[in-house]
Amino acid sequence: MARLKSKNKFAADNLPKARFLILVAMMAFSVQDLLVKLLLTGMSVWQMQMLRSIGALVFLALLAMAIGQRSKLMPTQWVWPVVRAVFMAGAYVFFYISLPFLSLSQASATFFIGPLLITVLAAIFLGERIGWRRLLAVLVGFAGVVVIVQPWGKQYSPVMLFPAAAAACYALGVIITRWRCRSDPAFSLSMMHNFFYALIGAEVILLLELWPVDPVVVSRWPVLLSGWSPLSLVAVAYIVVVALAQTMASLSSIKAYQLADAGKIAPLEYSYLAFAPLWDLLVFSNPPSLTVVVGMALITAGGVMVSWREGRPARPKPQNFGEDPWVAERNLDKNLFGTRIQIDLKFSRTKPRL
Repeated sequence: MARLKSKNKFAADNLPKARFLILVAMMAFSVQDLLVKLLLTGMSVWQMQMLRSIGALVFLALLAMAIGQRSKLMPTQWVWPVVRAVFMAGAYVFFYISLPFLSLSQASATFFIGPLLITVLAAIFLGERIGWRRLLAVLVGFAGVVVIVQPWGKQYSPVMLFPAAAAACYALGVIITRWRCRSDPAFSLSMMHNFFYALIGAEVILLLELWPVDPVVVSRWPVLLSGWSPLSLVAVAYIVVVALAQTMASLSSIKAYQLADAGKIAPLEYSYLAFAPLWDLLVFSNPPSLTVVVGMALITAGGVMVSWREGRPARPKPQNFGEDPWVAERNLDKNLFGTRIQIDLKFSRTKPRL
């Protein structure tokens, strides 16, 4: 498969800033997911998603106007931000559907094959280098998911695969961010996918109100099939905080992946796994089981292995295509036995990887 080129080949990377932003995003995401799990005990995922996204749109607009970024609320293009929004919406829906049935630790640990998928997809679609050690790290991470899901066990349920589906959608969304949306303002991308979330939520709620589902069926899947539920003051407060956290997390994550190679910062998303067991213990009095702890350890180990390998420069393979910034070209004209020939020299400024 031919490598796909980033749209903005002149964008400068800033790895330290990208790392800081992804850590901020993970902290905000953990707070958001905790409150969403609490909210989903009294409303459907569609109602929660619509209200949260409307709140996020308001906060984004106010923030952009306050800092003089109003012009960046609209995307510079439409097709790829919409495609990205579709994948990100899928990630949120799959993950949140699983929360009423799984602990936060189970759902988040399974979801965190996402950074490993990003590493693989970045190699396939963006041409970012990946060696056998990183592939081994990916396999270690997948082994951790298998330990958590335990498809052979009595406690297995297809619901446990929903966070994995969310991870796949999220990884594709991140790759699109890096590949086709790198030059788009973070505000516009966040506005686009929050508008998309709100639209989907409103449409599904309208359909459920017009054509209600049998109450017996709804009782089995209330998070998916229930219509509009009355809001308490506590629920409204939670939604406001969720919208703020989502706004912070979304802007930070988008900007992080625009500032650095996806494979270099994706492993730092594992910092989220430090919060999930803490929330399970403090809020739900539900400490993670041994299998979940082992699975989380394997997934985190895979992420650390990838991060360590990404920190070491690699010798690029000889190539006649691409515009990678670490490859320099020098055209020399040589006169050989009276015949002028042109030689293209390609060399790397990095040391070879052992």
